[in-house]
Amino acid sequence: MFERLESAGLTAIRRLIFALVLVLAVILVGTAGFVVLDKRGILDALYMTLVTISTLGMKSAGQADPTTGGRIWIMVLIVVGIVSAMIGVSIIVGVVVEGQVRGILGRRKVNMKIASLTDHIIICGYGRMGRLLAEHLGRRELPLLVIDQDSNNTAQAEQDGLLYVLGDATEEEVLRDAGVERARSLVAVLGTDAANVFTILIARDLNTRLYITARAERLKSENRLLRAGANKVICPSIVGAKRLANILTRPGVVDFIDFASEGLDLEAEQYSIGRESKLAGQTLRQANLPREVGVLVVALEHQDGRTVFNPDPDTVLQAEDKMIVIGRIGSMAQLEQKYS
Repeated sequence: MFERLESAGLTAIRRLIFALVLVLAVILVGTAGFVVLDKRGILDALYMTLVTISTLGMKSAGQADPTTGGRIWIMVLIVVGIVSAMIGVSIIVGVVVEGQVRGILGRRKVNMKIASLTDHIIICGYGRMGRLLAEHLGRRELPLLVIDQDSNNTAQAEQDGLLYVLGDATEEEVLRDAGVERARSLVAVLGTDAANVFTILIARDLNTRLYITARAERLKSENRLLRAGANKVICPSIVGAKRLANILTRPGVVDFIDFASEGLDLEAEQYSIGRESKLAGQTLRQANLPREVGVLVVALEHQDGRTVFNPDPDTVLQAEDKMIVIGRIGSMAQLEQKYS
């Protein structure tokens, strides 16, 4: 899609360049004609050309009357100038109108795609954090939509191949336009903690099932964001400090986690057990997931919020439980296909 837009933009630029070159060519040829046919100096010939093309008919005091050849050239130049001007104006108007129509039609297609989105992720704020987040989520081919009130940021989102809504994420109408009622989750990474709080309050009111994560610029804002309705809050400075501490004290663990999360040979994922899942009611021993699909259950989060690490083989799996599993690439797909 973006290749076609770039091609269309390049064609418009070429047409504008053609219009400019046409006008310059008429001016140069007209000036040369006055120099040759009317025996005028270059500056005087240029003046006569511009006056003739503009059809002003002005004449400076003391300026010599044109010769017969000069008069003939003036008539020719008037006709050529008018035709060239009409062509140039039509090209410019055509490019402007065509660009506006293309923009309207293009935006209408985008709105139709947004209207059809379901179970998508909304990223509020497309600054540095939002772009990196979209890049990582895009690798998993998840449906994404960006909200930002800066047209430069939305232009970047469009260039990155993302759907977007240009507007303030703290406004209810903008969130509705983004399909927040149908979304799976929302990430608030706006410029201020206050803006993130307002966004979360409105989003939570519009969709009580929405999974909301947020960035906290300041540590004391974390509780406010949680009270506003966020499920998880990340403070980059704290996360960075913890990671540096782990690198210094447990580098092997950090390398293993990075190795798994990047999906080189292993993948670590979360799997939710649905009410219709075949796993519901079985023990881990009965399910025998390492042999059946090649995954290890390293943690189990129960519906009441309790998390059990390295669960006992006799633990009974219940509907709505969430398993944290590790396995080779492709094993998660097998797990979902076999038990969903």
